[in-house]
Amino acid sequence: MLSKALLPLPEKFHGLNDIEQRFRKRYLDLLANEDSMATAKMRSNVVREIRNYFDALGFYEVETPVLQTLYGGALAKPFVTHHNALDIPLFLRIAPELYLKRLIVGGFEKVYEIAKCFRNEGIDHNHNPEFTQIEFYWAYADYNKLMDMMEDLLPRLIKAAGKELKLNIGGQEVDFTGPYPRVSMRDLILQYAKFDIEEYATDEAMYKKAIELKVEDIKPGTGRGKLIDEIYKVYARPHIINPIFMIDHPVELSPLAKKKASDPRYVERFQLLCVGGNELCNAFSELNDPLDQEERFKEQVRLEAAGDEESMPYDDDFVTALKHGMPPTAGLGMGIDRLIKLLADVDNLKEVILFPTMRPEK
Repeated sequence: MLSKALLPLPEKFHGLNDIEQRFRKRYLDLLANEDSMATAKMRSNVVREIRNYFDALGFYEVETPVLQTLYGGALAKPFVTHHNALDIPLFLRIAPELYLKRLIVGGFEKVYEIAKCFRNEGIDHNHNPEFTQIEFYWAYADYNKLMDMMEDLLPRLIKAAGKELKLNIGGQEVDFTGPYPRVSMRDLILQYAKFDIEEYATDEAMYKKAIELKVEDIKPGTGRGKLIDEIYKVYARPHIINPIFMIDHPVELSPLAKKKASDPRYVERFQLLCVGGNELCNAFSELNDPLDQEERFKEQVRLEAAGDEESMPYDDDFVTALKHGMPPTAGLGMGIDRLIKLLADVDNLKEVILFPTMRPEK
């Protein structure tokens, strides 16, 4: 006898059908449900292909702190903990961005990290407090180069998952054959919400417009950038099916991105979106002007004072690093959980995370 088995296993024929028990007892789910095992293996294959791709391009895989004295790199609410010996608060990282860019300042030209990140926000079919993403930075590249890269990388990942480039996702055929259209955020809102964001230049004016459009989950004091993003989510996002690059976001929405030389009201940023507006990645030409970065951080502090819980704190050490000089750089983050959810064509993100966050059983 190799091992004691004191409890019976689920029957292979009937499987384990209680969805909550499947997530809580993943070991039984994997034994009983072939689809669950196939999804787990598919995820492993995709992560392996990501590593192979960046290693072949000469990127260095690095590790940056998960416990941070100051969170940053994204607009999100962090988890807070306490270090007893140092008697200081610490934050679980919401993104590895600012540390990876410090490495670019330090002389690395190509770095990536497959990072566990944490955001203290809601749990639903598209959000888990703990998630995995690939984030990379490439010196002397810009966001146009990264769009070209994604048109090469994404089909490779789809093939690594054992899928075809034309996929049925949520009952709709989605064609991942490139190239993908490049459409500005302003034009998407103009097309679907029927107004021009340039005509509403202040927080107050945009707030009144959002109220007129019956956008929910906003309150007085919300910044113009977040209001524009919420309007996009309500009016434009549901119409997206085939992959597109949504480019050139308003500067208020992107405190770490470089302004467009042709129009400093916008930044060199893109999101790769597909069916239902699912975000596959977020990227931009990085802001490397320390004086501009100081002003952007100050604006984030103003938004925090106005009640924005997802604003970004002022990171003095990061500004100091930029003052030593960071070369022109482009960076990108891609959520691995959401990518696998899309490729597996499942409704719940918990299906593609082996041990998702769950409320304890009573």
